[in-house]
Amino acid sequence: MKKLLLIANPKAGKCMAKKVLFDLVSVFSGADYKVTVYPTKRHGTEEYVRSEAAGYDLVVCCGGDGTLSEVLGGVYASGAETPVGYIPMGSTNDFAANMNIPRNPKLAALGIINGKVVPHDLGSINGKYFSYILATGAFTGASYSAPQRLKNSLGHFAYILEGSKYLAKIKPFHLKAIFDGKRTEGDFIYASVSNTTSVGGIVKLAKEAVNFNDGSFELMLVKKPANIKESAELITAILSNNLNCSCIRLYHASKVNMLFDKIPALP
Repeated sequence: MKKLLLIANPKAGKCMAKKVLFDLVSVFSGADYKVTVYPTKRHGTEEYVRSEAAGYDLVVCCGGDGTLSEVLGGVYASGAETPVGYIPMGSTNDFAANMNIPRNPKLAALGIINGKVVPHDLGSINGKYFSYILATGAFTGASYSAPQRLKNSLGHFAYILEGSKYLAKIKPFHLKAIFDGKRTEGDFIYASVSNTTSVGGIVKLAKEAVNFNDGSFELMLVKKPANIKESAELITAILSNNLNCSCIRLYHASKVNMLFDKIPALP
């Protein structure tokens, strides 16, 4: 029998992984896989996957975007070419939305069995890996400080509620960004390197602007509005998903070096 490693985060989303685990194992077993289940812990998931991935024909992640990053990083660091399947269980599931993966766990599992392997870019920073975004500055603390129960019940709207608490506290940071032979500098309130059409389910990038396996990510920099007019333009740009705004700079890059005068602290 083929061997499958199922990494399940029991606390992701509405804690659904525990409720659907038997159904998932049944689907994979029915496709002639011998399934090993590993429930994630607070630390060590990436290290565990790195040490075990080479011994499996397929690794499946059942959890949110954070769990997926750990699984992808572990498989990549292992040096194995083991394919990875994803069953989205998080609050927002941006990665799944990008890849048109069903939110229904059983349908997602069937898609893994019957689908085809496709390449996907993976980001890295200082030896750590991320599946779709690395960000700093305004609102990025919301994903950590928003209570899990709030994320479970409200999804990405919980991030909006949590992020709104920081509006009055936002302070710009000075940043020099060097990427693919280019350079930009200024005072910003947000910076991200991403490979996604959706950031937290809030900010949207045009699908034609993002290629998930072209070797490049999108660099987004947002400067603090200088007046009420610019503030209104920025809010309108985010709400309308039209990022043609004087406060937003968007570039494509395969390698980015960011130089901060001072590392931005989470508000």
